[in-house]
Amino acid sequence: MRRSSTLSLGLVVLGIIFLIIGVLYALGVLEIAVSDPRSRHHYTHLILFTVLAVACFVAANFARPKGGIYATDRPKRL
Repeated sequence: MRRSSTLSLGLVVLGIIFLIIGVLYALGVLEIAVSDPRSRHHYTHLILFTVLAVACFVAANFARPKGGIYATDRPKRL
């Protein structure tokens, strides 16, 4: 269970990093691996990193530990 929460937290952090990188590409601050450096704004990179961030958040949701007592798990009274 400890490993799952660590993996989930790592995926959330990675998703946040992807969002920051996407915003930096959109603002024109980052120009790594771009085909046209004269263009200041790279919105396609923003879309790509946003999709990667959403995928990380979804994976983090699946990786998180599922704990707690739900109504169906409680013992029934006689």
